[in-house]
Amino acid sequence: MNNRLWVWGYVLQEVPGIMPFVNQETYCSLETAGTYLRADNAVYMNSTSDADSLNDALFSHMTRFRQVVCGLQHGRYAETAEAVSRFSLTHPNVIGAIIDDFRDSVGPSANMSVAELREVHAALKSRNPALKLYLVRYSRQDQKELIPYLDYFDVLNFWVWVSTDHYWRSLYHYDIEAIRSLGKPVMQGTFLHNYGEDWDQAIPMEMLQLQCAKISAEIRSGTVDDWIILQNGWFCRENHRKQVQWLKDYMEWFRGTWTRREE
Repeated sequence: MNNRLWVWGYVLQEVPGIMPFVNQETYCSLETAGTYLRADNAVYMNSTSDADSLNDALFSHMTRFRQVVCGLQHGRYAETAEAVSRFSLTHPNVIGAIIDDFRDSVGPSANMSVAELREVHAALKSRNPALKLYLVRYSRQDQKELIPYLDYFDVLNFWVWVSTDHYWRSLYHYDIEAIRSLGKPVMQGTFLHNYGEDWDQAIPMEMLQLQCAKISAEIRSGTVDDWIILQNGWFCRENHRKQVQWLKDYMEWFRGTWTRREE
């Protein structure tokens, strides 16, 4: 049984090494973070920076994961989607591709049209129709704007850029039913790093604890399908240690006390 836990990040070519959106060298490659959390699945973001990262040398570190979704290079979405489609034929744990920051006001896909997304969707399925296209969306965005795009993506990856007590305690704000009403599976994201407020700090512990309680309840009820942690580059940082260790312990408790029987 797949545990539906994912880790988002990058495979290091050298250890220690530099990776995007981490402000110092890191010792933790994506496969190491996945092993640490016992996550069955991963989002491989190397190909978001460079589509040529879809190669055996880097991807050999991803074989332990049951499912892998590959990032699509900004500015080359359709071209990278076709490359993922080809790559999946020889790498059977590749189950899809993801567009980061879809139609976010500051992102490269801010003005992506329905026709452009249709092209990406078709390219992804060109060699392997079973592949799924994931879109990253934020709580600050109006999800109703996705309605014209519904035929051309498969999974909504949902994130809260700045976590607050009010957001995670309020049913009005964390209205996952409204998101689910779009008719797409939902992968809920959790940030380890406080990108939205302080690039030098981990997410505050109380915010991590509050959202984990909320997300785990939604996972159990079936309104959220998958859970993803971003990102591996912070796992080895001393000022993130308490959050990482707490999260590992929480995931062990959450999975270990949930009785599920396969029919």
